[in-house]
Amino acid sequence: MWTFAWQNLVTRPTRTTLAVLGLTIPVLAFLGLFSVSRGIRHLMGDTISGLQNLMVLRENAPVPVLSDLPPETGEQLRKVPGVRVAAAEVWKVSPPIDGRGGGLGAAIGMLTKPKEEGFRSLFNIIAVEGIDIAEHAKLTRASFAKAILPKSRGGGRFLDEGDVGKPNVAISTKIAREYPNADGTPKKVGQTLRLGNRDFQIVGLFETGSMVLDATIVMDIGVSRELLNLNPAAVSAYTVEPTSMAEGDLVGERIEQAISGVRAQRIAQFSLTVGSVMGKLDMFLLLAVALAMLVGAVGIANTMLMSTSERYVEFGVMRTNGWTRRNVLMLVTAESALLGALSGLLGGALAAAAVFGVNRFLVGFSLDLSPGLLAASLAGALSIATLAGLYPAWRASRMTPMDAIRHSVAG
Repeated sequence: MWTFAWQNLVTRPTRTTLAVLGLTIPVLAFLGLFSVSRGIRHLMGDTISGLQNLMVLRENAPVPVLSDLPPETGEQLRKVPGVRVAAAEVWKVSPPIDGRGGGLGAAIGMLTKPKEEGFRSLFNIIAVEGIDIAEHAKLTRASFAKAILPKSRGGGRFLDEGDVGKPNVAISTKIAREYPNADGTPKKVGQTLRLGNRDFQIVGLFETGSMVLDATIVMDIGVSRELLNLNPAAVSAYTVEPTSMAEGDLVGERIEQAISGVRAQRIAQFSLTVGSVMGKLDMFLLLAVALAMLVGAVGIANTMLMSTSERYVEFGVMRTNGWTRRNVLMLVTAESALLGALSGLLGGALAAAAVFGVNRFLVGFSLDLSPGLLAASLAGALSIATLAGLYPAWRASRMTPMDAIRHSVAG
């Protein structure tokens, strides 16, 4: 049965190819879009899963870069029971670094640079974090301070109170490599980094292992306000360390009850927020791909209808030679299923090749095309094609030998 079905498809190569391509394109879109979504989920989860302090942002602000808080928020936070430290921070997209980059530069680079450089530009948006150095020094779980490289690797030191008001920064080894010296060597402690139109001295190098955190330049909060032309009292967020980490959720609830217009949650829980946003995005993507799949299914159904209408005599001969309605139904359904299997396999192979190629150009982030996604796409293509072929198969199975003879005479 399956051999016969395959031969029927091979004898009509143009029609078969067009039907397969019609379903391959939505399969490829499904795998591509969801591999990006899964890659973002894993990136964010790996970045913040170990951070236990609270982050206080403006209500409805998804990330610190888009948040701003009133100046009095800090004093209000310190009055909340259970708050041990409330350290102010300013988060903004960096101005051009050494004359290039910055948020706008990364977006333009994605559109104008060659493929390899363009992909890197997309994931090369650097943030400036201005910190209240005195308050951050009180934190026992400060991510950047603990990530400073050892002196044997030229790590230098993290910012201390001697850096207040001075153009000193701590940067990641990633930034040091991507914005090297004139001779191509990575930036080192003691050298300068130009942000906008101002020179900063590097006092420390850190390495968190996270693409998100390693895309951050840390400096004194007052200096960051001057650099970014912000209000002298501007604050984006507060890192809050509870007296007891076991009461972190309770302290977060107290903060939200005591101060209107803010959101407080464990930094690690931002993975849940990201997951929620990505879940909604996944639903939108699924609906879009489902529509494309529907178009592909219509193409399969049309192909099979045309195929069966051209084979009335063939089906009549089959029935005369003892084929049952069920045999004919299974034959046409098998042809549809083979079209779906070919579409799923071709779409999976193209997606795997594309993901492999793109991942070669991405640094610190990778598209995630899992075997589960490949299996789901193959099963989906197979199911859709099989269902699309049921009506043409049913019509073919209703053919009788006399119908075939009449059709042949009429033809």
